[in-house]
Amino acid sequence: MKNFKIKILVLPLIFSLSGCSLWKDFTTYFNTYYNAKTIFDRTEEEILKKRTDLFAFRLDAITPQQKNDLTKVIEKCSKILQFNKESSFFDDALFLTGKAFYYQQEYARAQRKFLELANFPESEFALENKFWLAKTHLQLRNFEEGLKLLEEVQSEALNKDEENIFIEASIFKIGFYLFRQEYQTAVNECNNFLNNIKNNDETTALVLYQMGKIYNLLGDKENALKSFASVIEHSPTFEIEFESRLEYSRLLKDMGRIEESENTLNELLYRGKFKNQEDRILLELGQIYDEKNELDKAINIFMTIDSTYKQKPTAAFADLMLAKIYENKIRDYDSSFKYYNKTASSNLSREIKNQASSRYRIIDKYFTYKKILSDLYLQLTYLNDNNRFIRDSIDFDIAYNQYLEETRKKQEQSSQQSDLSISQRLQQRGIETPQQAQQKKSTDSSLYIDKKLTLVELIAQGKAKKPTRPKISVDSLRTTISQNLYNIGNLFLTELEVIDSAKFYFNEIINNYSDKPYKVDALFALGTYYETNNQKEQADSLYRIIYENYPNHKLFTEAGKKLGLIKSEDKKLVVNDPAEKLYIESEEKYYNKKYNEAINGFKNIYLNYPRSPFAPKSILFIGMIYEELNQNDSAAFFYSILSSKEYASTPYGKAVIAKYTEYKNEKERMEKEAKEKEEAEKKKAEELKLKQVNAEIPNDERPVNKNKVSGDEKPADEKIKTDSIKGNNYQQLKIKSENTDTSKIDTTKKQKIRLE
Repeated sequence: MKNFKIKILVLPLIFSLSGCSLWKDFTTYFNTYYNAKTIFDRTEEEILKKRTDLFAFRLDAITPQQKNDLTKVIEKCSKILQFNKESSFFDDALFLTGKAFYYQQEYARAQRKFLELANFPESEFALENKFWLAKTHLQLRNFEEGLKLLEEVQSEALNKDEENIFIEASIFKIGFYLFRQEYQTAVNECNNFLNNIKNNDETTALVLYQMGKIYNLLGDKENALKSFASVIEHSPTFEIEFESRLEYSRLLKDMGRIEESENTLNELLYRGKFKNQEDRILLELGQIYDEKNELDKAINIFMTIDSTYKQKPTAAFADLMLAKIYENKIRDYDSSFKYYNKTASSNLSREIKNQASSRYRIIDKYFTYKKILSDLYLQLTYLNDNNRFIRDSIDFDIAYNQYLEETRKKQEQSSQQSDLSISQRLQQRGIETPQQAQQKKSTDSSLYIDKKLTLVELIAQGKAKKPTRPKISVDSLRTTISQNLYNIGNLFLTELEVIDSAKFYFNEIINNYSDKPYKVDALFALGTYYETNNQKEQADSLYRIIYENYPNHKLFTEAGKKLGLIKSEDKKLVVNDPAEKLYIESEEKYYNKKYNEAINGFKNIYLNYPRSPFAPKSILFIGMIYEELNQNDSAAFFYSILSSKEYASTPYGKAVIAKYTEYKNEKERMEKEAKEKEEAEKKKAEELKLKQVNAEIPNDERPVNKNKVSGDEKPADEKIKTDSIKGNNYQQLKIKSENTDTSKIDTTKKQKIRLE
């Protein structure tokens, strides 16, 4: 536009000297260049406005519309380059074309245009063009040539007092070194910039902020702290000022200066100018309270973020922090499970969501083991205490009847809701009105405390079932219990990483289930626990028990190695079970609710590796999945495999034998009832057939009761005749009935049998 204004000012003089040439420039500008420049400026402004990091070396992808607009710019400029070479807008069009190709990330084509323009050293775009040419060299990995040109641009810009070009070239160069992870060189470039630019406080503040981040990457916290503190001595933008103050407070916390960090954050929180960033400040404060073990404060802050800023990323981070606090510090796995689930379904990065999903699955596994163990303990109690079974059955029946009554009342109330106000309807359904919700929020200071559910509530949620008498022996139950105690202990040791809880479960096996197969596994795991805690003497004593008493156990060799009594080369190493990897993958699919894939994986194990220890366990999982899917016949089929001779002696076979026996007995009972019902229906059909036959015989042809005295009684000879006719008619009707009605009866009977 500057060029254009000069042309307009000298318009009368030029018209008098060379009207034809000026007219060609004038029409070219308005017909082509002006439109191209307008489109380009608008598109470039959109692209630059969306940049989140000014030091980013790689460009963000542009939108299809922006790409289309840049193509229009290239097409319009190409007309000037082809047909108006004598136009004074030729170099303008060439430069615009190169920049348009660059934004489209067509770096080779952009470079050709910039090289072509470099042949016109007198062009007003010469220095800027050299800068863009240097950028294309670096994008095309011509690093040596690109950096050389950048240095020339910086030097020329300083000599010609072109501050803006020097700033752009310096920022791009810093971004390039960051991209290459040459952090110290990037710091040197920042210092070079600060030494040469004195009067641009906003850009100086920006470079100081970036230098603080680079020092942080280098682990130089002291210099990082100084850089962030220096930002506010200049004139930073609102955003850079806030980010610098926030980074400063984070660094203080990382350096152990917790109180200073807390004070800085509180100062930020109560500054009115940073109101829109309150959620980020609160998130940092919550983490400080977490670090100080002021858990009530931390939980309240994270819950405030979760409820107040639901649409912001900080809410998901707050959920993650809540999940970690509940898991690692409070041991409230129910709440932790809930918040890991929320984090996994948030819009955070894939890495964070995967981390949350992993913890979620581990805790879900814990709940599964815990539920199985609880059921097994209850079954053992019922075997030892029949009164307890009777008492629980009565309690369940009472609660179940109460549940049915409450359900009936709710249904009655639902039918009357048309006459109620909205707030009354919400109240009856157990939904809070906005006023109630606000009141509850302001008064409830212990939202994170889990409330125990009543038996009626558990029934309503499908979490309580009617007590059943155990069909399995005490010995089999104890074996299965010891297995599940080991599973939970191992989970605490390896995945939940709660060593003391692992020790509790392993000791439970050793002390109370020492006659069961999992005693040796528990001894070895407990030895690992002591070894982890640098208690070698206790660990070795447990390894020695295994080594001296269980020479045929799979852990005998490992115990000997731990004691130094067996070297690796003394015994041929056992090849890993090929089914193990398949089992782990299938189990993962099960916990991810991918039931069909899990079933196929488990089937593959027991079909291809029937003698593997993972085969019976895989069959058990298949049965459990089919049970969850309410496909009881399929579940029973696989439980029957476990109950067969091959697997009946395994812990898994013993675990299902009672369930499978009960299923078989119930199946036989149902089949017997169905057969009895079929016979009853058959008998009923035959009686119905006889009634139909009698209904079709006229009254005067029916047999007369000899003992009945009536005035209408026929003479003896007529009676004989009637009897004869009746007999013939009866035979005919019987034949007719057999040919017609019987088929209808049989069809009805078949339909009933199918329904049954």
